[in-house]
Amino acid sequence: MDYKNILYDFFGDKGIFHSNRKRLIVLLGSFADFDSFEYSQHLTKKSKMLIDNSIDLVVIGIGSEKSKEIFCEFTKLDINKVIAVSNCDLHDKLNLSKGLVSPLPAIMNLLIMCAGINSKGTIKEVIRGYLGDGNAKRIFNSEEVIKIGRFSFFKGKMFEVFSKKNSLRPFELATRRLLNMIEILYNWKTYVPDPSFLTQRGATILFNENDEILYKFISQSLLGYSNKMSNPLLFLDDFIN
Repeated sequence: MDYKNILYDFFGDKGIFHSNRKRLIVLLGSFADFDSFEYSQHLTKKSKMLIDNSIDLVVIGIGSEKSKEIFCEFTKLDINKVIAVSNCDLHDKLNLSKGLVSPLPAIMNLLIMCAGINSKGTIKEVIRGYLGDGNAKRIFNSEEVIKIGRFSFFKGKMFEVFSKKNSLRPFELATRRLLNMIEILYNWKTYVPDPSFLTQRGATILFNENDEILYKFISQSLLGYSNKMSNPLLFLDDFIN
């Protein structure tokens, strides 16, 4: 698969391959996908590290310009690094997984994947969100206020009831996922201009300065956007100075 030329042909006018720097290309599914939100929140935390190591980030998601706008506002991802596409043509050219496809409506197929059907590892990942993970970092700082919309509910220190360690505590990731889900549902019509692509899976590709692939991960399941979910961007450690 010639990933570089497919991307170049698709986005040649956007300058993705017009610099002598490493490029981290992240293909999301729909902007309304749980994975899209969660992965982008990890990318936001690593934004300075990417800049400091001369790695250009390009994030491609399915949706409208408006859905891209509110997506970036919520996830804090730099909107200048995000490209919205209206369909899965690029994903098809790259032979990425469409997730569960059946005669049922796309939203039903997505819910079935949430139950782990045709989505290996999803249930395990859901359980990790509730039980915590000693190999992952905590999400919320002690004084961080957990909000739903304009309403404040509690501070991050509440999770210290379960553990005072610096690792991911029980219910912490589940809470982050709940907040993401509420955001999606509250702005459903904006995030989902076309529900056909709700189950579309994505990919991560890191190119070096010569447009050679250093790393590649192709997602096959819901909540499976990395081969190491406890630290989704760990692979970058092998390629930074």
